[in-house]
Amino acid sequence: MLNGDSTGTRAATIDYLDIQSAAAVPAPAPTEPTPAPAPAPAPTPTPTPTPTTGIKLPPTGLMSWDWQIGASSDSAVSVPAGAKLIDLDGFNTSAAKVAELKSKGYYTVCYINAGSWESYRPDASKYPDYLKIQQDPDWAGEYFLDVTDVFKSGSALAPILQARFKMCKDKGFDALEPDNLQNDENVSGGRVTTQQQIDFNGWIADQAHAAGLAVFQKNGPDKILLKDRTGKMMVEKFDGILNEECQQYSECGPLAEYTRRGKLALNVEYSTALSCATYTSLGVSAMKRDLGLVSPGMSGYQRQSCN
Repeated sequence: MLNGDSTGTRAATIDYLDIQSAAAVPAPAPTEPTPAPAPAPAPTPTPTPTPTTGIKLPPTGLMSWDWQIGASSDSAVSVPAGAKLIDLDGFNTSAAKVAELKSKGYYTVCYINAGSWESYRPDASKYPDYLKIQQDPDWAGEYFLDVTDVFKSGSALAPILQARFKMCKDKGFDALEPDNLQNDENVSGGRVTTQQQIDFNGWIADQAHAAGLAVFQKNGPDKILLKDRTGKMMVEKFDGILNEECQQYSECGPLAEYTRRGKLALNVEYSTALSCATYTSLGVSAMKRDLGLVSPGMSGYQRQSCN
Protein backbone atom coordinates (compact mmCIF):
# COMPACT_ATOMS: atom_id res chain seq x y z
CA MET A 1 0.00 0.00 0.00
CA LEU A 2 1.56 3.28 -1.11
CA ASN A 3 0.36 6.70 -0.03
CA GLY A 4 -2.90 5.19 1.12
CA ASP A 5 -3.52 3.54 -2.25
CA SER A 6 -3.75 -0.27 -2.32
CA THR A 7 -4.61 -0.58 -6.02
CA GLY A 8 -1.03 -1.01 -7.13
CA THR A 9 -1.37 1.62 -9.89
CA ARG A 10 1.25 3.95 -8.39
CA ALA A 11 5.01 3.51 -8.95
CA ALA A 12 7.75 3.83 -6.33
CA THR A 13 11.51 4.36 -6.54
CA ILE A 14 13.74 2.67 -3.97
CA ASP A 15 16.58 5.00 -3.13
CA TYR A 16 18.00 3.18 -0.10
CA LEU A 17 18.16 -0.53 0.75
CA ASP A 18 19.60 -1.88 4.01
CA ILE A 19 20.39 -5.60 3.92
CA GLN A 20 21.36 -7.34 7.13
CA SER A 21 22.36 -10.90 7.94
CA ALA A 22 19.52 -13.15 8.98
CA ALA A 23 21.60 -14.19 11.99
CA ALA A 24 21.80 -10.61 13.16
CA VAL A 25 18.08 -9.89 12.94
CA PRO A 26 15.93 -12.85 13.91
CA ALA A 27 12.83 -13.24 11.90
CA PRO A 28 9.77 -12.18 13.82
CA ALA A 29 7.54 -14.95 15.03
CA PRO A 30 4.56 -15.40 12.82
CA THR A 31 1.45 -13.85 14.25
CA GLU A 32 -1.91 -15.43 13.84
CA PRO A 33 -4.72 -13.21 12.71
CA THR A 34 -6.84 -11.96 15.55
CA PRO A 35 -10.17 -13.73 15.36
CA ALA A 36 -13.30 -11.68 15.30
CA PRO A 37 -14.73 -11.35 18.80
CA ALA A 38 -17.40 -13.90 19.57
CA PRO A 39 -20.85 -12.49 20.24
CA ALA A 40 -21.49 -11.95 23.92
CA PRO A 41 -23.50 -14.83 25.37
CA ALA A 42 -26.92 -14.14 26.78
CA PRO A 43 -26.76 -13.50 30.52
CA THR A 44 -27.29 -16.65 32.55
CA PRO A 45 -29.61 -16.26 35.53
CA THR A 46 -28.01 -16.83 38.89
CA PRO A 47 -28.70 -20.41 40.02
CA THR A 48 -31.43 -20.72 42.57
CA PRO A 49 -29.93 -21.33 46.02
CA THR A 50 -30.73 -24.71 47.50
CA PRO A 51 -33.40 -24.12 50.12
CA THR A 52 -33.26 -25.40 53.67
CA THR A 53 -34.23 -29.07 53.95
CA GLY A 54 -37.95 -29.51 54.38
CA ILE A 55 -39.01 -26.36 52.54
CA LYS A 56 -41.67 -26.90 49.88
CA LEU A 57 -41.07 -24.43 47.08
CA PRO A 58 -44.00 -22.76 45.30
CA PRO A 59 -45.33 -24.24 42.06
CA THR A 60 -43.98 -22.61 38.92
CA GLY A 61 -45.30 -21.45 35.58
CA LEU A 62 -48.60 -19.81 34.76
CA MET A 63 -51.32 -20.94 37.14
CA SER A 64 -54.62 -20.01 38.75
CA TRP A 65 -54.51 -18.88 42.39
CA ASP A 66 -56.39 -16.81 44.92
CA TRP A 67 -55.70 -14.39 47.76
CA GLN A 68 -58.24 -14.35 50.57
CA ILE A 69 -56.55 -12.61 53.50
CA GLY A 70 -59.84 -10.80 54.13
CA ALA A 71 -61.69 -14.07 54.80
CA SER A 72 -63.74 -13.65 57.98
CA SER A 73 -63.36 -17.26 59.15
CA ASP A 74 -62.19 -20.73 58.16
CA SER A 75 -65.65 -21.53 56.85
CA ALA A 76 -65.60 -18.52 54.54
CA VAL A 77 -62.52 -19.75 52.68
CA SER A 78 -63.42 -21.27 49.33
CA VAL A 79 -60.75 -21.94 46.70
CA PRO A 80 -61.85 -21.23 43.11
CA ALA A 81 -62.00 -24.17 40.74
CA GLY A 82 -58.68 -24.85 39.07
CA ALA A 83 -56.60 -22.81 41.53
CA LYS A 84 -53.38 -24.37 42.83
CA LEU A 85 -52.34 -21.81 45.45
CA ILE A 86 -54.24 -20.02 48.19
CA ASP A 87 -52.90 -17.14 50.33
CA LEU A 88 -54.59 -16.68 53.71
CA ASP A 89 -54.17 -14.60 56.87
CA GLY A 90 -51.79 -16.38 59.24
CA PHE A 91 -53.59 -15.33 62.42
CA ASN A 92 -57.16 -15.91 61.24
CA THR A 93 -56.63 -19.32 59.65
CA SER A 94 -56.51 -22.44 61.82
CA ALA A 95 -54.09 -25.33 61.53
CA ALA A 96 -57.07 -27.59 60.80
CA LYS A 97 -58.05 -25.44 57.81
CA VAL A 98 -54.49 -25.46 56.48
CA ALA A 99 -54.37 -29.25 56.81
CA GLU A 100 -57.68 -29.56 54.96
CA LEU A 101 -56.45 -27.38 52.10
CA LYS A 102 -53.16 -29.23 51.82
CA SER A 103 -54.97 -32.58 51.77
CA LYS A 104 -56.73 -31.32 48.64
CA GLY A 105 -53.42 -30.48 46.99
CA TYR A 106 -53.37 -26.71 47.46
CA TYR A 107 -50.13 -24.82 48.08
CA THR A 108 -50.74 -22.70 51.16
CA VAL A 109 -49.26 -19.24 51.83
CA CYS A 110 -49.33 -17.48 55.22
CA TYR A 111 -49.85 -13.71 55.23
CA ILE A 112 -48.28 -11.71 58.06
CA ASN A 113 -47.40 -8.03 58.33
CA ALA A 114 -43.63 -7.70 58.69
CA GLY A 115 -43.09 -3.95 58.30
CA SER A 116 -46.11 -2.52 60.12
CA TRP A 117 -47.82 -2.70 63.49
CA GLU A 118 -51.52 -3.60 63.47
CA SER A 119 -53.52 -2.68 66.56
CA TYR A 120 -55.91 -5.64 66.27
CA ARG A 121 -53.34 -8.46 66.26
CA PRO A 122 -53.03 -10.69 69.35
CA ASP A 123 -49.33 -9.83 69.73
CA ALA A 124 -49.82 -6.06 69.29
CA SER A 125 -48.89 -5.30 72.90
CA LYS A 126 -45.40 -6.74 72.37
CA TYR A 127 -44.42 -3.86 70.06
CA PRO A 128 -42.75 -1.00 71.98
CA ASP A 129 -43.83 2.48 70.94
CA TYR A 130 -40.38 3.42 69.65
CA LEU A 131 -40.77 0.92 66.80
CA LYS A 132 -43.86 2.74 65.45
CA ILE A 133 -42.28 5.58 63.52
CA GLN A 134 -45.13 6.75 61.25
CA GLN A 135 -48.85 6.12 60.92
CA ASP A 136 -50.04 4.47 57.73
CA PRO A 137 -52.40 6.99 56.09
CA ASP A 138 -54.22 4.29 54.15
CA TRP A 139 -55.04 1.85 56.96
CA ALA A 140 -56.46 2.91 60.33
CA GLY A 141 -54.71 1.48 63.36
CA GLU A 142 -51.47 0.69 61.54
CA TYR A 143 -47.99 2.18 61.93
CA PHE A 144 -44.90 1.65 59.82
CA LEU A 145 -42.01 0.19 61.82
CA ASP A 146 -38.35 0.97 62.26
CA VAL A 147 -37.22 -2.19 60.47
CA THR A 148 -33.55 -1.47 61.23
CA ASP A 149 -34.27 -2.67 64.77
CA VAL A 150 -33.79 -6.33 63.80
CA PHE A 151 -30.03 -5.74 63.52
CA LYS A 152 -29.67 -4.06 66.91
CA SER A 153 -28.53 -5.74 70.09
CA GLY A 154 -31.56 -6.67 72.16
CA SER A 155 -33.92 -6.16 69.21
CA ALA A 156 -37.61 -6.05 70.09
CA LEU A 157 -38.81 -6.62 66.53
CA ALA A 158 -36.74 -9.67 65.62
CA PRO A 159 -38.27 -12.09 68.17
CA ILE A 160 -41.81 -10.86 67.38
CA LEU A 161 -41.37 -11.64 63.69
CA GLN A 162 -39.62 -14.93 64.37
CA ALA A 163 -42.58 -15.97 66.51
CA ARG A 164 -44.93 -15.09 63.66
CA PHE A 165 -42.92 -17.18 61.23
CA LYS A 166 -43.00 -20.08 63.67
CA MET A 167 -46.77 -19.71 63.96
CA CYS A 168 -47.10 -20.04 60.19
CA LYS A 169 -44.90 -23.13 60.17
CA ASP A 170 -46.65 -24.71 63.15
CA LYS A 171 -50.02 -24.27 61.42
CA GLY A 172 -48.65 -26.19 58.46
CA PHE A 173 -48.36 -23.42 55.86
CA ASP A 174 -45.92 -23.99 53.01
CA ALA A 175 -44.78 -20.40 52.49
CA LEU A 176 -44.75 -16.91 53.92
CA GLU A 177 -46.05 -13.64 52.47
CA PRO A 178 -44.43 -10.84 54.54
CA ASP A 179 -46.21 -7.53 53.92
CA ASN A 180 -44.81 -3.98 53.92
CA LEU A 181 -41.26 -4.43 52.73
CA GLN A 182 -41.03 -0.84 51.44
CA ASN A 183 -40.70 1.37 54.49
CA ASP A 184 -37.87 3.22 52.78
CA GLU A 185 -40.61 4.61 50.54
CA ASN A 186 -43.46 4.67 53.06
CA VAL A 187 -41.70 6.51 55.88
CA SER A 188 -40.81 10.17 55.39
CA GLY A 189 -37.61 11.93 56.37
CA GLY A 190 -35.18 9.22 55.31
CA ARG A 191 -35.69 7.29 58.54
CA VAL A 192 -35.17 4.05 56.60
CA THR A 193 -32.73 4.07 53.69
CA THR A 194 -33.08 1.84 50.64
CA GLN A 195 -30.07 -0.23 51.70
CA GLN A 196 -31.45 -0.66 55.22
CA GLN A 197 -34.74 -1.81 53.72
CA ILE A 198 -33.02 -4.28 51.43
CA ASP A 199 -31.01 -5.63 54.36
CA PHE A 200 -34.23 -6.11 56.33
CA ASN A 201 -35.90 -7.84 53.39
CA GLY A 202 -32.96 -10.22 53.08
CA TRP A 203 -33.15 -10.88 56.82
CA ILE A 204 -36.85 -11.75 56.42
CA ALA A 205 -36.02 -14.28 53.68
CA ASP A 206 -33.25 -15.87 55.75
CA GLN A 207 -35.44 -16.13 58.85
CA ALA A 208 -38.34 -17.61 56.91
CA HIS A 209 -36.06 -20.27 55.46
CA ALA A 210 -34.64 -20.97 58.90
CA ALA A 211 -38.21 -21.56 60.09
CA GLY A 212 -38.74 -24.07 57.29
CA LEU A 213 -40.90 -21.86 55.05
CA ALA A 214 -40.60 -20.75 51.46
CA VAL A 215 -41.01 -16.98 51.19
CA PHE A 216 -42.29 -14.43 48.67
CA GLN A 217 -40.92 -10.97 48.02
CA LYS A 218 -43.87 -8.64 48.57
CA ASN A 219 -44.00 -5.81 46.01
CA GLY A 220 -40.96 -3.68 45.13
CA PRO A 221 -40.21 -4.55 41.48
CA ASP A 222 -37.47 -1.89 41.59
CA LYS A 223 -35.77 -3.83 44.40
CA ILE A 224 -35.58 -7.23 42.71
CA LEU A 225 -31.93 -6.93 41.63
CA LEU A 226 -30.67 -5.01 44.66
CA LYS A 227 -28.25 -6.78 47.02
CA ASP A 228 -28.52 -7.02 50.79
CA ARG A 229 -25.63 -7.08 53.27
CA THR A 230 -24.90 -10.72 52.40
CA GLY A 231 -24.28 -9.76 48.76
CA LYS A 232 -27.37 -11.56 47.45
CA MET A 233 -30.03 -10.02 45.21
CA MET A 234 -33.65 -10.12 46.32
CA VAL A 235 -34.47 -12.45 43.41
CA GLU A 236 -31.86 -14.83 44.82
CA LYS A 237 -33.09 -14.56 48.40
CA PHE A 238 -36.80 -15.06 47.78
CA ASP A 239 -38.59 -18.07 46.29
CA GLY A 240 -41.12 -16.01 44.33
CA ILE A 241 -42.78 -12.61 44.25
CA LEU A 242 -46.32 -11.46 45.04
CA ASN A 243 -46.88 -8.00 43.62
CA GLU A 244 -49.72 -5.52 43.56
CA GLU A 245 -50.67 -3.35 40.58
CA CYS A 246 -47.61 -3.64 38.37
CA GLN A 247 -49.83 -2.88 35.40
CA GLN A 248 -51.33 0.18 37.10
CA TYR A 249 -47.82 1.57 37.66
CA SER A 250 -46.16 0.25 34.46
CA GLU A 251 -43.63 -1.92 36.29
CA CYS A 252 -44.48 -5.50 35.29
CA GLY A 253 -41.29 -6.16 33.31
CA PRO A 254 -39.00 -6.70 36.32
CA LEU A 255 -41.26 -9.51 37.61
CA ALA A 256 -39.87 -11.65 34.78
CA GLU A 257 -36.54 -11.73 36.67
CA TYR A 258 -38.26 -14.33 38.83
CA THR A 259 -39.81 -16.35 36.03
CA ARG A 260 -36.49 -16.47 34.14
CA ARG A 261 -35.05 -18.24 37.14
CA GLY A 262 -37.87 -20.73 37.27
CA LYS A 263 -39.62 -19.02 40.19
CA LEU A 264 -43.25 -18.05 40.63
CA ALA A 265 -44.38 -14.47 39.93
CA LEU A 266 -47.87 -13.34 40.98
CA ASN A 267 -49.62 -10.01 40.44
CA VAL A 268 -52.95 -8.51 41.47
CA GLU A 269 -54.74 -5.52 40.00
CA TYR A 270 -57.58 -3.76 41.81
CA SER A 271 -58.84 -1.14 39.36
CA THR A 272 -57.04 -1.68 36.03
CA ALA A 273 -58.44 -4.03 33.38
CA LEU A 274 -56.15 -7.02 33.01
CA SER A 275 -53.81 -7.21 30.03
CA CYS A 276 -53.51 -10.98 30.06
CA ALA A 277 -51.35 -11.09 26.93
CA THR A 278 -48.71 -9.01 28.71
CA TYR A 279 -48.74 -11.25 31.76
CA THR A 280 -48.56 -14.39 29.66
CA SER A 281 -45.52 -13.08 27.77
CA LEU A 282 -43.77 -12.40 31.09
CA GLY A 283 -44.82 -15.68 32.69
CA VAL A 284 -46.70 -13.83 35.45
CA SER A 285 -49.88 -15.32 36.95
CA ALA A 286 -52.27 -12.40 37.33
CA MET A 287 -55.78 -11.68 38.50
CA LYS A 288 -58.03 -8.74 39.36
CA ARG A 289 -59.47 -8.73 42.89
CA ASP A 290 -61.42 -6.59 45.31
CA LEU A 291 -59.29 -4.38 47.55
CA GLY A 292 -60.48 -6.16 50.69
CA LEU A 293 -59.35 -9.55 49.32
CA VAL A 294 -62.42 -11.16 50.86
CA SER A 295 -63.60 -14.69 50.15
CA PRO A 296 -66.50 -15.89 47.99
CA GLY A 297 -69.83 -15.28 49.66
CA MET A 298 -68.62 -12.16 51.44
CA SER A 299 -69.82 -8.74 50.35
CA GLY A 300 -67.66 -7.14 47.65
CA TYR A 301 -65.93 -10.31 46.45
CA GLN A 302 -64.62 -9.91 42.90
CA ARG A 303 -62.19 -12.08 41.00
CA GLN A 304 -61.06 -12.22 37.37
CA SER A 305 -58.13 -14.44 36.48
CA CYS A 306 -55.89 -14.61 33.44
CA ASN A 307 -55.19 -18.29 34.12
